[in-house]
Amino acid sequence: MAFDLHRTDGEVLRYDDAARFSFTATGHLVVYDARGNKTVYSHHSWNRIEEPVPPPRPMR
Repeated sequence: MAFDLHRTDGEVLRYDDAARFSFTATGHLVVYDARGNKTVYSHHSWNRIEEPVPPPRPMR
């Protein structure tokens, strides 16, 4: 499932369907991208995870 990671600094990182995430016992977020690269976000650096919202369609 694709997801958007909203960081506390306002940045939004979009991950595709191949990415996975889990949480540590101390509240850190662990994200594995499509290539299997692991990124750990401290519990202070991320705000929420949401399903990505598709970009708006252009007006015709």
